[in-house]
Amino acid sequence: MKKILFFLLISNFFFAQWSISNAERGALINIYDSTDGENWNRTWDLEKDPRTWFGVQIKNGMVTELNLAGNALSGAFPNNISSLTKLTKLDLSNNKLTGDVAMGISSLSTLVKLDISNNRLTGDPTNSLSGLFNLEDLGLGGNSFTITDVNGLLQNFNNIKILNIADLGLVTIPAKVAAFTDLGTLTLDNNPIAANAYGNIAVLTKLKTLSLAGTGLNQLPTQVSQRTQLTSLNLSNNNLTEQNTTGLSNLTNLEWLSLESNQLTQIPTQLSPLRKLQSLNLGRNKISGGISTLTALSSLQQLFLNNNLISGNFPSALLGMSKLMMVNLNSNQLSGDLPDKLPEITHISNNRFNKSQLTNYILDFAEQTELNYSPQRYDQEKTVLAVVGQSAKLDQSLSGDYTFTWFKDLDKKLNATSQELNFNSVENSDFAIYTAEAYTYGSLDNSVFFNLSLFREPITLGDALATLGTEDLKGLSIYPNPATDFVNILSIKHDIQKVAIFDLTGKQMLSDNRQKINVSKLPSGVYVLSVKTEAGIKNFKFIKQ
Repeated sequence: MKKILFFLLISNFFFAQWSISNAERGALINIYDSTDGENWNRTWDLEKDPRTWFGVQIKNGMVTELNLAGNALSGAFPNNISSLTKLTKLDLSNNKLTGDVAMGISSLSTLVKLDISNNRLTGDPTNSLSGLFNLEDLGLGGNSFTITDVNGLLQNFNNIKILNIADLGLVTIPAKVAAFTDLGTLTLDNNPIAANAYGNIAVLTKLKTLSLAGTGLNQLPTQVSQRTQLTSLNLSNNNLTEQNTTGLSNLTNLEWLSLESNQLTQIPTQLSPLRKLQSLNLGRNKISGGISTLTALSSLQQLFLNNNLISGNFPSALLGMSKLMMVNLNSNQLSGDLPDKLPEITHISNNRFNKSQLTNYILDFAEQTELNYSPQRYDQEKTVLAVVGQSAKLDQSLSGDYTFTWFKDLDKKLNATSQELNFNSVENSDFAIYTAEAYTYGSLDNSVFFNLSLFREPITLGDALATLGTEDLKGLSIYPNPATDFVNILSIKHDIQKVAIFDLTGKQMLSDNRQKINVSKLPSGVYVLSVKTEAGIKNFKFIKQ
């Protein structure tokens, strides 16, 4: 009897030392081990109580929430999640999980949120999700699922309020979506939906957030322009021009709008009625004018105009917008003296401002504006033809107090530190694309430190005896820029063979071959992303925030 009592006391002691049962703790540890927990962005200290572990929420001695989104999980979808029987919210999105969704997950009938989007999952998850009758938030997009009947997958759900069914090859919006009368957020990205196949959103009177990025739109569907209750609309990575965005003027309740990576050449006048708009993304278009249209947007706080064709001085129309706190004009063709009062946060890197113009502004208004100005560009793109065995010279226009570094194809730092790059006897391996970085730094006064990189536009050393020219690589672009967690590569015509990211010293930071690159572990700064395709190499500069 004493032995039994002693055993019970010992068992109770070991059970009581954790805030959850040994079975649930063991399930969490199995999830940790099977998804390479030691290399997560935020790891768990297994010696401490599970209530201290990142992403774990505990109530009444049971795990009720597990949120490991964007935490670098890898490996197969963890089977032991089904042991967490009181789980109400599970978020494993933005990781590197592979394989099928575990069948056991269907037993978690208390789940109200399941987000497994943006992984590398395959197969058809229909049976694995069949028992999740109480789901209100379901995220499946950004995987490689092969779902034969999306309506069949959704048929068991009646309470859906948030739905992400991106990347499922849909050519029409599933009929079941129209039955979700409380649906407030719908993500349909990267589905080739026909322009006349949006009828099933016509009855969604509570829809507030709609994402149609990468759906191949060349005009705004009528059913979208009729959703006047929308507050957020994502139309990025489509083929819209300013002429076929007429319906936007109806969406007067919009607070967030993205038209990034379309075919805009001017800022659409249809934006003028959107007086509630707070954030507008027009980056990665071909915009060269129409900036004055933006002055009608009296509530605008954030504006992205990066990677366009805006030239001349800093747009004066933006200076009178009293609520504009942040403007991103990176990667345009701006130059000249900067005006006295810029928005509180201003990004103007990769333009054509010179050292003098930047230092003058920083000295006078350093406390007024958080100014992102480095790097800048200079010179024009250029091709120099050479003959094997003969000499060649690549030049650039800057001279003075700079440290020069030359790069080949932006993935190899050369030993040359001179203002010019000379070849005594050209070899076949020398035919490539080169760029020069001119770097300067120092204290402008006792409190302001100036750090500037100026990059020469690419200069190509070509074979004068060969037929020059490579296939057009204009179908390549990246977004977002600046980036926090991921950089996406949009490739319209080419297969991506390799992606590499380098810091400004030429050091390779990481490599991959996918179109979505996790940069969350990179230190904040400016980087070069090099994309190799079957048609050649294209390089992009981006900022990691």
